[in-house]
Amino acid sequence: MDLSPTIHSLKESFWPTVLNISDQFRNRFSHQTRTVLSVSLVHGRFRAMSIINDSIHKNWERPGILLRSTGLYQAISDAIDHTEFPGTHISILLEDSRCMTSSIQLPGMPVTDLIPILERKVQQAKPWDDPAVWRYHIGMEARGKNSIHLEVWPQSIIDEITQTCEDLDLQLQQLAPLSVLSESQLSTLSVEPGEATLLISILEGKVTFIAGDQNGDPILTRHLAPAQDWVPLGERIATEVNRTLMFITQQLNVTIPQIWFLSEDEQLTVEEVQPHISTRIMPCPVKPDWKYWLWVGASLPINLSNNFTPLEVRRAPLQKVFSKTLVAMVLGFIIVSVGATAIIEGYVSKNKSRLQIAAAQAQTLRKDQRHWRNQLITINTERQWAQAITETNVPSLEGPLLSYLGNIVPPQIILHKAVVRRTKNMWDLELTGRTSTNLSSTLEVMDHLVRQLAQGPYHVTVQDGWRDHLLSQTNNQAIRKDLSPSYQWSLKGSLS
Repeated sequence: MDLSPTIHSLKESFWPTVLNISDQFRNRFSHQTRTVLSVSLVHGRFRAMSIINDSIHKNWERPGILLRSTGLYQAISDAIDHTEFPGTHISILLEDSRCMTSSIQLPGMPVTDLIPILERKVQQAKPWDDPAVWRYHIGMEARGKNSIHLEVWPQSIIDEITQTCEDLDLQLQQLAPLSVLSESQLSTLSVEPGEATLLISILEGKVTFIAGDQNGDPILTRHLAPAQDWVPLGERIATEVNRTLMFITQQLNVTIPQIWFLSEDEQLTVEEVQPHISTRIMPCPVKPDWKYWLWVGASLPINLSNNFTPLEVRRAPLQKVFSKTLVAMVLGFIIVSVGATAIIEGYVSKNKSRLQIAAAQAQTLRKDQRHWRNQLITINTERQWAQAITETNVPSLEGPLLSYLGNIVPPQIILHKAVVRRTKNMWDLELTGRTSTNLSSTLEVMDHLVRQLAQGPYHVTVQDGWRDHLLSQTNNQAIRKDLSPSYQWSLKGSLS
């Protein structure tokens, strides 16, 4: 069994603490103000802005589309000339078809157990054969499971960018996906204690739903898949927003009093989405353009969880400072030690034999130490793999079934509660909700839902009696002639 990917991932999980100290050291002592070249590369469209002493100097947009593997060196070089950038730091935001994002749910566990599982998920999901680099963010916890957002990039993309920056003598301090810009806006929204917020972001044509807590930290991130049918974009967004609101309020027992809408163009307006959502939608006060996003990208913290800058590149500034300090210390030590050389030589000559024996014993102990340390690492890694495999053998039904319900529930039906319970030999399912249509339409829609549940892949056997429950509400609806019809419904069934 090849354990090198897991050992590499464990090393990746060890370095954030060290890198955080490195980043804080650099931010505090390397420079007091920002002087950085902020670059965005979105599906081949290259834009750049020079920021000098925390002030925007010049910006430039390269005409045409930049090819994947060629032209990046020349584009950055031209950007330095056009924006008159005098510094060495560069920040890059990337959106590329070769990169992928996904959200998964896993039971809560220590990081040392989580890393091997995520590594295996990445290897199974990546659509390419080359090595992959990934970053993760743990969001909300619901029913004992954590929502984990994964960003997976090909290693070749990162190698191309870092090598280009090195050839241009630039210090890469930020290499992040474009989605971090939307996540960064959560902290700018007004949220009351005990409440949550939801941001609809349309950035470079990509629709993202980001839920945040009262502190502005993301707890759930979803991306809207490309359209597969004729449903207008406004209705598709509204459907996904309603599902997201229902999931968050049920799992976290928090309220989301308003939704924020952020779009950089007129592709979609609030008026197209609001009629399909009962919660109020507020447009963000900022009307962003690509220059604004470049400024935000340069302002992101270096220790961002989605920063794909390689570890050795991030450690380089601190290593330079340590190297200079070490050289000064060595020179001082040499000067001080010159006066003690004669004393040391006399001592060594008298105790040479004993020193040789002690050195041999020390070398033997070091070899034994390395041997047992490697044995411990191997045993610990195998234990983690075995534990991860045994813990993930139990099949999970709740997540796939709820996702299936989200696809088959008609839009005329409002789902209030969905409960799945495991009995001795089967699963029990209970669904409750209401409709806002007349009795005939309600019966037709419910019949369609029952047939959908009875079909594959779950073959739910629905108990009789739901139709009588709906018909019993007819008299009440007749009395309330001045109000719109509303029927409460309940379905109970089982999955064998």
